[in-house]
Amino acid sequence: MTAEASVSMRGPGHRTVDERGFLALLTKTLLMATMAVCVVLPHSFQVPTAALIVVTAFFALLGLKRSPWLDKLMLTYYAGTAVTALYEWVGYTNGAPNDAINQVFLVYIIAPLLWWIISTSLMQRLGQERLVRLLIFLTWVSLASVVLFFYAFLTFGRDSVRFLTEDANVNVSGGFAGATMLVYGSMIFLGGSYFAEPTLIKSRLGKLIMPAALIACAITSGRSAFILAIPIGYIVGLVLRSRLAVGMTAAERKQTSLLPTLIMLAAGAGGLFALSFIFSQLDIRLIANLFWDKLTSGGGDLRTEQARALWEGIEQSYGMGHGHGLGVRYLRSDEFPWRYELIPLASMLRVGVFGTLVYMSPFIVYAGLLSQRFAARRLTRIDIYFAGGFFAAAMATFTNPYIESFIFQWMFFIPVAALGMQNPPGEQL
Repeated sequence: MTAEASVSMRGPGHRTVDERGFLALLTKTLLMATMAVCVVLPHSFQVPTAALIVVTAFFALLGLKRSPWLDKLMLTYYAGTAVTALYEWVGYTNGAPNDAINQVFLVYIIAPLLWWIISTSLMQRLGQERLVRLLIFLTWVSLASVVLFFYAFLTFGRDSVRFLTEDANVNVSGGFAGATMLVYGSMIFLGGSYFAEPTLIKSRLGKLIMPAALIACAITSGRSAFILAIPIGYIVGLVLRSRLAVGMTAAERKQTSLLPTLIMLAAGAGGLFALSFIFSQLDIRLIANLFWDKLTSGGGDLRTEQARALWEGIEQSYGMGHGHGLGVRYLRSDEFPWRYELIPLASMLRVGVFGTLVYMSPFIVYAGLLSQRFAARRLTRIDIYFAGGFFAAAMATFTNPYIESFIFQWMFFIPVAALGMQNPPGEQL
């Protein structure tokens, strides 16, 4: 009898759930609640969400089991913590404000530790398949939240959705569409994951509706990173699926590669038709041109200027790093002048080239294991699903600071934890 299933008897017909079983149930409930809030309502309720993450990590830690993969990830965490502590000291001695030092401590040291614990516990408590089913369900909920947001704003006005974001806005005019919804950050990962491995949805109706809904949602989001996540996910899936499994026949391999392409084409046609029906003033060609111009210009004029200023700062420190909490001549935020959107360049400015490589070490380890399984034909469909979301989110860090958000860090840590927690037979980590 397992700990979760064990019960104690107190007289005839009286049963009491074992405390360890209750703890496991509570932990699973907290894990799923944390994922639901962070995916569907990111940053809408920051303080309660932060408290939920802390409480969930505490209970997850009580039942956490060591593993070789977790040990590797913790080594990368300790190395990153050492780099952060060193460059916080460098920044502080060079005049970095206390607010910056405190934020860096929370975002670079506390939040990653909490998410490593939560990500590992998700794998140990739920497993890969249940976690993917949860994420697919939350994709549906996220799509529904976008529809409700548009409807509420356009019908009842700004105040009806202000509780989700202070600067709530929907713009559907001049052939353009966009909304200030924070759930679009989550949908970068969810969209990339789905288009990398769409066959994980079992429902035939769902296979038709979800891709069309994701494409329509991306087009009306006004977020280039979300639009770009769809082809990134598709390309990642197309590449990785070619080495999906040993023993597949040529016909099975061809079908596996063709199905996502057919779904992509059908979804694109369906999504465009739905948009033209709902928003008659929407100009798809205009949106495509705006997206292409932004893509080819490196994210627009503001990000180009930001990149130039960050490069100058990197050169001034000879790639050794200025320290956390210090900025350059380019001011992106009056409230937080040390924060930038181009995270790779911002990291090199703060902690230098070597420090940035240390920060990237868990993802380098992840890419190494993914490559190893790719070469050995040991990839699973779930591996491909998580890889699509991870690479879409990783590309978004070149224009958006999602990884510096304590709520959005799940997009980066969960795929890494998931890949190594369940090994294919015969593989050693």
